[in-house]
Amino acid sequence: MILDSLKLRNVIVQLRYADAFELWDRAGAVGREFCNIWPDLQLLEGQPQQQSLKGPGVQIQTGFNQATLTLTGSNSFDQRKQQQIKDTFEIWRKILGLEEVKRISTRAIYVKELASIKELNSELINLNMVHWPTEKVFDQPMDAELNTFEIAYKFEDANSFAFLRLKTELIKFEADLDPDFVDEPEIRKTKNRLVLDFDRGLLGSVNAEKFRMDDWIKGFQHLMRRDIGKVIKA
Repeated sequence: MILDSLKLRNVIVQLRYADAFELWDRAGAVGREFCNIWPDLQLLEGQPQQQSLKGPGVQIQTGFNQATLTLTGSNSFDQRKQQQIKDTFEIWRKILGLEEVKRISTRAIYVKELASIKELNSELINLNMVHWPTEKVFDQPMDAELNTFEIAYKFEDANSFAFLRLKTELIKFEADLDPDFVDEPEIRKTKNRLVLDFDRGLLGSVNAEKFRMDDWIKGFQHLMRRDIGKVIKA
């Protein structure tokens, strides 16, 4: 299975709901409760309509009509994290007074890094999901280091959706630091990545009191691993 050759980078859980006026009065309680679940959280933004906190491997944003939990690291789906995700949802539900949720989604992003884009492109081409030209097209060379491509699948009905994307990309990081404090003030880094991005969610009205976030996360993983091989013949 292709997932076994990639590394889990991010898990993102998102809720959308009707305007939660309770947030204006309970912003401090939201932050305090999250600190009991996620150690070493620090406040990034604190406004009546938006709270953003960040800690080791986690960022939580609670807004007037949308909330997002972002986990970073290969352990984002382990048992402890699943319990923390469930507890986070319960805080949103109780403190924001959520009776219904308009949308619940989870997104998993897997990556693989290699020395060159050419190698990554070859891996996707070998999956026989696309036709890569064998001769020069659009006046562009076929073996250029900056050649990349992206494949996207969308499955959706009235109740739910699933997106699956695969792409190769070149990431550049550049920073200029104060030479009075560091020996190398210029940082120039590049990464060549293959990215697999799976996003699944429920649409329409979801009863927040009956919704089981732990079951949803387990079901998300099961569905992803069960069916991804039906789309991607690795």
